[in-house]
Order: sequence, then structure tokens, then C-alpha cells
Amino acid sequence: MVKCCSWWKAGRNHVAAAFASCWLALTAQAQFADMGALTQRGVVAEATAENGVVAQERAFAAGRRTAWDRIQGMVNAPRRPTDVELDRMVRSIVIEQETTGPQRYSGRLTIQFDADAVQSFAEGAEVRAATLPSGTASEAPISMTPATPVLASLEATARYASVNEWLEIRRRLVAAGARLDVMAITIDRAHLNIGLRVPIGMAPEAFGQHGLQLTRGSGAQNDQWRLGLAGRS
Repeated sequence: MVKCCSWWKAGRNHVAAAFASCWLALTAQAQFADMGALTQRGVVAEATAENGVVAQERAFAAGRRTAWDRIQGMVNAPRRPTDVELDRMVRSIVIEQETTGPQRYSGRLTIQFDADAVQSFAEGAEVRAATLPSGTASEAPISMTPATPVLASLEATARYASVNEWLEIRRRLVAAGARLDVMAITIDRAHLNIGLRVPIGMAPEAFGQHGLQLTRGSGAQNDQWRLGLAGRS
């Protein structure tokens, strides 16, 4: 009788542990699905640099890190994300207020993380580019190209009309799986060295799937290729 009672208690404890584990998993899923918990408002973003474009980019990077620090206790991830992983987990950035200058950017941001991307990071899986919310600059679905070796590289000049347009070009390049090295940047253009995971001849089509337009330039130095958002002149 004692053995039977001990077996029953052990079985009950096992069921209770399994139930608790299941409950914790469901709770975690609910937390990640709760976009209110993954949306951080009033995030301070400040930086100085050689020009306003670089200053804003650095400020946004610092803002993403600050927003992550606020939610990392909920995520319970085994490690801190790299800057690239963190960039991919951000679903949207809304500027609440900002002050810009020739070499400085200061603002407050609302940063929303993508639930699926955060869940993948917490589970140790590959972090793919976050899905854009509806009503943003790009309505086309953007997914992360599977990691493959860099097959070739090219130099391109990206042109943009605003800082936000440059950030969107950069985000789409990352989503396309390109390796990006900014060689020079000004308020309206950036000279890039882009590592490709497809042959050069296939790059225009591959980037076009992510809403980017890549065309050949004049062939002069620093004008080998031209890059911009698709549909922009």
C-alpha cells in the first residue's frame, strides 16, 4: 500500500510539473503575442556624428538597444542580441518628437518589436526580418533570405530624399540578406559596398523582390551602380 501511495504521489508530481511547464510555455507565448508589452514608448535617442544622417542612424541604434533593455526580463533570452539581430526584431519605429542639427540628433521614439522575431530569438532560432505593419512605406511582404555565403560584391551609390528613406533602404538591404558596408555617407546619398548572396547579374531582380531598384551607373568612379527605393525617380 505504501508503494502504491508513493507511485501515485510521484505520478501526481510528474503531472503537476508537466502542467506547470505547459502553463509557462503558454504564458510566454501570450506575452510575446501581446504587442502592448513589446511596444516601448518615450525611448530617448540621442547621438552626434559627422552629419545628421549618421547621427540619426546611431541614435536609432541606441534607442533600439534601450527599448530592448526594457523588455529583456520578459524575453528571458540566453544572451543579448547583436545589433543586426536587434535591428531585425524591430517591427516599427515612430518618432514622437525630434530635434535635428548638422551633426546631432535628439528625439523620443516609440519602438515596437515583432512578436515572432522576438520569440525566435528567445528560442535560439534564426532571427528573420520583422514583418512590417500595414500602412508603412512598403506594403510588399519582406522576408529574410536564408543565410548563404557571399558570392560577389559591388559598389553602389544609394540616393534618398530623407533620413527615413535612407533607413528604409538600409532595412530592405538587410532583409534581402545583403552584407552592407557604408563607405561614405552624406545627407542625400551613401556610397556602399554590398556583399551579394546571388551572382551580380541576378542582384537587380533579387533586390527588386524587396522593393529596391538597382541599376547600372555611368561606369565612372563611385558610379558603378545606383540604388534606391523602387518606384522613386
